[in-house]
Amino acid sequence: MNQQAAPQFGLAKSVLYSLILIALVLGTAELGVRTWAHYLRGEVERFDPETGTFVLVPGRHRTRFGTVVVNSDGFVGVELEPDGPDLWRIVAVGDSCTFGGGNGRDTYPALLDRRLGRRERPGLRYEVVNAGISGLSSELALKRLLSVVPPLHPDVVTIYIGWNDLMKFDPVAQGREARFSAVARVLDQLWLARGLRKLLFFHVRPALLKPRTGPESRTGRFQGFRPTYFEENLESMVGEARAMGARVLLATLPTVVRPWMTLEDLATARVVFPYFPSAYGVGDLLDLVASYNRAIARVGMKTGTPVIDLAARFAEIEDPRPYFHDTMHTNLKGMEVIAEAFEEALDVHGLLAPAASIAAGRAERSR
Repeated sequence: MNQQAAPQFGLAKSVLYSLILIALVLGTAELGVRTWAHYLRGEVERFDPETGTFVLVPGRHRTRFGTVVVNSDGFVGVELEPDGPDLWRIVAVGDSCTFGGGNGRDTYPALLDRRLGRRERPGLRYEVVNAGISGLSSELALKRLLSVVPPLHPDVVTIYIGWNDLMKFDPVAQGREARFSAVARVLDQLWLARGLRKLLFFHVRPALLKPRTGPESRTGRFQGFRPTYFEENLESMVGEARAMGARVLLATLPTVVRPWMTLEDLATARVVFPYFPSAYGVGDLLDLVASYNRAIARVGMKTGTPVIDLAARFAEIEDPRPYFHDTMHTNLKGMEVIAEAFEEALDVHGLLAPAASIAAGRAERSR
């Protein structure tokens, strides 16, 4: 008997079917990683599809960093103060540098709240609300600002954001002028790509390569860099906060990294580098941080918003390592410095009491 010949596919069909199979595999992997990142990563935060950003789950949660306390309104710390004409509410928007350990005690918003509580201001109660969530980029922070801050009727909104944009997003995707920026931007939106980048550049690379140190670690590639999308998000946050009737304070990004650091110094300070090929050196990383801080300063100048230069404040400290957990996260000692800087800025810019017109309106409403 003649055996029936197996069907043969042409090259075009073989390539097409292979591409379809690859797309299905990658799509399934992306869906799995996205589901884990949004809903299964931990019990403290969840992704809210309605607002397009993350929210905190009320309650007490045990994590590897300690106990996280989230009040019934979804903010770190104790329950909110009751509204009233005598309440002066400051809302701190940010990422893990604001969220801290999430315990409602050792974060700079909690420390600032205690500082302001010691002030004698008859007829005025101060409250600092910690609206930070770990992992927020400027885009996600903007959505969080829009979704949860308006009901708080804030008098002041502080914005300390940028590290996740800097660390996790390819600089090519952050600047409109860069070649292939659109392609890089699409990749930045894929959780699968983010996960693979973290695996490669956070876990594998340090085991194989040492970061560059000394003068040769500065290539100059970031000296003129402008993170366009971050800048636009920050400007939108300022505008939206003002539309709520709040006055705004911005803050630059401080880091433990110094030009003089050796490999041993970097290890002692637990310095981690961004999740992309470039900036794997002390000089380039400092240039990249400086580019984000210039963007913050530009937004402050353009919108007439005061900027607290935390970067300069920590730069005055000869050895900043006792103030930081790692590249960007401050410990309790560093949080105290930040809280002090915010209190001074609020005082200097007249943001600790209502203006005469606001005070008159409050008095009228209380009658």
